[in-house]
Amino acid sequence: MDKTARQIETHIERTRDELGSNLQELEYRVRAATDWKQQFHKHPMTMLGAAFGGGVLLAAMLSNGRPRRSYSSRGTSERSSIPHISTDRQKHQALETWDNIKGALIGVAAARFKDFVGEVVPGFHEQFEHTERQRKRAVAVRPEEVETVTR
Repeated sequence: MDKTARQIETHIERTRDELGSNLQELEYRVRAATDWKQQFHKHPMTMLGAAFGGGVLLAAMLSNGRPRRSYSSRGTSERSSIPHISTDRQKHQALETWDNIKGALIGVAAARFKDFVGEVVPGFHEQFEHTERQRKRAVAVRPEEVETVTR
């Protein structure tokens, strides 16, 4: 009986030591993952892409709802015989192209950020995919919400 109790105590001590070292390793990994300087040195292009994408996203969010600056063409009527319609069309094409570029950059930044977080946080990809499947199922159940979102 005494031998069995001692074996249990030894096992508990060994398990406690293992847990302590695992916690220390986890703490080190969390510190390394949240240290932006260390992450920048490991993944400089990803961090630059995320910063650029975040800046574009922030600019897009801040500019929504505000009217765009329209430069007046006063004093140019003598110099230009091109109708304003073609100028407006060109502006529209330029803005549409810029919106496409912003969307692509945000998509790339989001994908890189997702991959980066997946490398740092164990189990992130599985949880992300699970959450994505749940969201898709919820949207499939309520198609009227899709119409509201796309308008």
